[in-house]
Amino acid sequence: MMDLVRTTKRRLMWFFAVLTMLFLLLFVVAAYLTVSQSVMKEKEDELMAMLSDKSLSRLIHEAEEPHEKPFNHNLFAIVGTSGNILEKQGDGIEAMIDGWTPNILETKEVDQDNREYLLAGKPVRGGGYVYSGVDVTEQKRVLNRLFMVLLILTILFTFAATLLSFIMAGKAIRPIIKSAERQRDFVNDASHELRTPLSILSAGFEILEEEKDRLSDFSRQTVDDLSGEVRRMSSLVNDLLVLARADSGKLVLEKKVLNLTNLVSRSVRSFSRIVEVDGISLTTDLKEEVYLKGDEDRLQQLLYLLLDNAHKYNVQDGHVHVSLKETGSEVILTVEDGGIGIAQEHQDKIFERFFRVDLSRSRTHGSNGIGLSIAAFIVEAHNGKVLLESKVGQGSCFTVVLPGLSNEY
Repeated sequence: MMDLVRTTKRRLMWFFAVLTMLFLLLFVVAAYLTVSQSVMKEKEDELMAMLSDKSLSRLIHEAEEPHEKPFNHNLFAIVGTSGNILEKQGDGIEAMIDGWTPNILETKEVDQDNREYLLAGKPVRGGGYVYSGVDVTEQKRVLNRLFMVLLILTILFTFAATLLSFIMAGKAIRPIIKSAERQRDFVNDASHELRTPLSILSAGFEILEEEKDRLSDFSRQTVDDLSGEVRRMSSLVNDLLVLARADSGKLVLEKKVLNLTNLVSRSVRSFSRIVEVDGISLTTDLKEEVYLKGDEDRLQQLLYLLLDNAHKYNVQDGHVHVSLKETGSEVILTVEDGGIGIAQEHQDKIFERFFRVDLSRSRTHGSNGIGLSIAAFIVEAHNGKVLLESKVGQGSCFTVVLPGLSNEY
């Protein structure tokens, strides 16, 4: 449960943080583009004004008498029909307009001598071209500094937003944590409270079963039905208690080095008596002397849950095959059956609590939909993983991969 809470909190935090960062980036891009276009539009308007018919005569006069006005980094040139420069103002403009023959009024940006210029050019009536340019180096530097400042602010605000998101995610998930804790405590308390009356009922039915000969056929059938329901309820209560302890972290595994081959062999031998009643064959392929570090009781419960699942969802005269092997530093346990199989759309949910594919079949066999979720918990508690391969009508194969003894040291 706590792992789920931490995962949910982390996802909420990153969701808020990424969302905030995206909004900040959109603001930075929009602000930068708006300011940049405004500044450059002002310079373009200045260029357009310089190339107006009214301004051309004044620029020509200033180019002929440069002493009347100091050069202010503005550029100007008139090119004749033969490509020769008739008039110019500003050094380096020849290189900037070399090979540029605009068909209409055009603008472009040029880097020259570590400075940036915005140029405009257009053809003139009677042949030739006229060009003008303004120095936009300072404007570009200001825009670059503005972009850097906005970028740094975005990083700082993103960091602050991440911290705020962490706090807000904690507050948002707090009611969920309290609700889950209340639910877990209820399941834990209810399971404890139900165990005593169920034990008393079980003992009572055992006494009644000894007195069956004195009962009528209807009474014997009623006792059998009620006894079966009590056993099913006892199994459900025990499973709920295991899950409640697991969620609260009170289920402590007593790990020790054990011979898994002997454990599997003993469990299969005990379970074989159950499956033989339905004509199901149980075969094994176990590697000798496979050791690992784990909780013997829980691993035995894991194997029983997988065998029980293979039995319940098998077919008449079907088969169950159990194999155990070592591959490198991993121990691989598989339980394969030739039963009804599981549809592809249900395989992702098969380890969820209370999920049952075939409800009618589950009720008939006393399944409560918790067994595989407990099996998944036992595997995860041993730092392993459980995999499922299944096809409808062909059976299922559960593969448990556990760390071998070499991984423990």
